[in-house]
Amino acid sequence: MTNQPDPLPAADAGDRVWRAVEATGETGLRGPDICETQNLTHSQFENGKAHVRDYRCADEQKCFLYDGDVYVVTRDPGRAATAMAAKMRSIDKQLIRLHKSACDPIAKDGVHDEAFRYLKKQLEAMIDNLNIMRQSGYSVHSKQIREAAQAR
Repeated sequence: MTNQPDPLPAADAGDRVWRAVEATGETGLRGPDICETQNLTHSQFENGKAHVRDYRCADEQKCFLYDGDVYVVTRDPGRAATAMAAKMRSIDKQLIRLHKSACDPIAKDGVHDEAFRYLKKQLEAMIDNLNIMRQSGYSVHSKQIREAAQAR
């Protein structure tokens, strides 16, 4: 006999996650609380979140966000901007780390490899594109972000 839970389709896990979070309104719900109240394993929770983001948000025309503390279902653009900025900070750190670990050590040797040159250039462009966010400390209320938004 095994202690493994029965497999749960991602769509079913997503429905559980969505219902639990949406029911809390703008208050939101922490991940461990979602898992506990919905009887989900960590993997089922992750699969459910992916399903929600891939399908449910478009179907419901609502955002499913994590703000660093709680998950929330909302249509609030300010809350969505804050969640996007938090995620972009994480992505920026990953991009910089990737550049330091995969490009910098062999940059001189890599100039002869077309794929390396192309990917290095793309990575550097992504890092550069996040420069305003980085300078503002990822604050959606910063003057730099507001000016950049008005310039577009």
